[in-house]
Amino acid sequence: MRDRDPFDRTLETLRRRLAQAGPMQGAPLPISGLADELGVSPTPVREVLALLAGEDLVVRTPHGYAARLHDPARLAELYDLANVLTTAAAQSQGMELAAFDVADPLTAAQAAPNRALVRACARVQAQLAPLVLAEAQLFGQDEPGGTAVAWKAGKAPLTRAVRRHFSRRAAQSGRILAVALGLIKSPRI
Repeated sequence: MRDRDPFDRTLETLRRRLAQAGPMQGAPLPISGLADELGVSPTPVREVLALLAGEDLVVRTPHGYAARLHDPARLAELYDLANVLTTAAAQSQGMELAAFDVADPLTAAQAAPNRALVRACARVQAQLAPLVLAEAQLFGQDEPGGTAVAWKAGKAPLTRAVRRHFSRRAAQSGRILAVALGLIKSPRI
């Protein structure tokens, strides 16, 4: 039986792997090797990698494709962007504040009525996905019960909570990366 949707299957698999692998720091992504591993021809792998490069999840090199190389400055910029986007979502007209989870603001922001904002949040979330486990190790649960308190009090306290969430991460981007790379064994010193 012929696989009629190798592109979507390949896209879903590679997105999941990139998110779960942690920072791969420029590791090559060989088209033929991935195609063999996924049981598809090189064409859908090449197309998917080109799409992921357009989303800034991988990079095109003279030799093919490679995982994105993360550094603390770039991560701080991504956290700052996430701050701007999620704050805009929290303040947007029609946003259901009760659904806004301060512990996971990028996911919560994707319930915003503004589709462009939703897509931008999803893109930044995908770029930060390899660092989620390191964030959890460093910060644990940000503010237990803070979500309910923030949204019940209104948009201003919710916005402050979201800003605090991402400001902490931007300030600690170097530590987050070090934990993700296994350079710091005990993140809570």
